[in-house]
Amino acid sequence: MGKRAVNRIRAAIALLLILAGALYLFAVLRLYPMIEKVAAVNVDNDAAGAINRAIDAVIDEGKISYDRLILLEKDENGNITALQTNMAEANRLKTEVLAEIGKEISDLSVEQLSIPLGSVLFPELLSGSGPMITVRVLAVRTSYARFVNRFSAAGINQTLHQIVMHVGITVTVALPSGTMDVPVISDIVVAETVIVGSVPETFVNLR
Repeated sequence: MGKRAVNRIRAAIALLLILAGALYLFAVLRLYPMIEKVAAVNVDNDAAGAINRAIDAVIDEGKISYDRLILLEKDENGNITALQTNMAEANRLKTEVLAEIGKEISDLSVEQLSIPLGSVLFPELLSGSGPMITVRVLAVRTSYARFVNRFSAAGINQTLHQIVMHVGITVTVALPSGTMDVPVISDIVVAETVIVGSVPETFVNLR
């Protein structure tokens, strides 16, 4: 092999190395941040949907109801004088709901979470097309979960009392660039009733 041919091979190798380096820099500086941004939105949406499904499943089984969470105290005239939380029931429900949430999110498939490359590079033109970028759930951690009360007017001398489950979790996912933690916050109404008359001042908050 002549010297000229050797030089051509070396030049071709050098060009390939330069192109590979340029592609790597593009991936690190441009592509990976875009993938992480899109993945965070998708994971947040899918995880929020999983939280809704988990709570709906527990509600459908009849395990969450207003009467089981709140005890109403009344006077001799039937007026509500106090609202008291059934803490044992509230804690049991939180444990059960969180277990169901963890199961629902862990069951999210790679196909559900993965991102078409076109949605990252040219979302206006190629959204939903191109090879899939794999996104996989590695872990689900609960940051907090508590019941919150909401009161709103429901008519003349009537108050709507809603019990909302406020959930904050962190979903760890695997991406081509490495792992990423995605915080997900969701508020779901789990029970409600209409209180006729004034809302009593004595109330033990749900936690």
